[in-house]
Amino acid sequence: IKNNLNPVWQPFIIPVRALCNGDYDRTVKVDVYDWDRDGSHDFIGEFTTSYRELSRGQSQFNVYEVLNPKKKGKKKKYVNSGTVTLLSFKVDSEHTFPTSLHYMSPYQMNAYAMALKARESHSTLI
Repeated sequence: IKNNLNPVWQPFIIPVRALCNGDYDRTVKVDVYDWDRDGSHDFIGEFTTSYRELSRGQSQFNVYEVLNPKKKGKKKKYVNSGTVTLLSFKVDSEHTFPTSLHYMSPYQMNAYAMALKARESHSTLI
């Protein structure tokens, strides 16, 4: 976000597989940069989190200190280079996720298919 010390980023989408390969506790590193017109963007700092932490949504746990390791090593009074506060986090499921009720496993019927089969069996008994 240009010319703003308190930016609010536009929403964006990252597939879970790309973010953490389905491992909800895997460390995710976020690098924060200051945008420059000439393309020489300045590194502000970084923080780490996980999908599980992010999925808690807006809470006290989703305020991240942005730390610049170079500044931390050089300045004794360095605290941080700011914070990032997560205001929202949304999980969209797809039918291709194994946790989806719509997922078509090659090994067993999904929940909907089992319910239909159970209903069909029940109907023929009556």
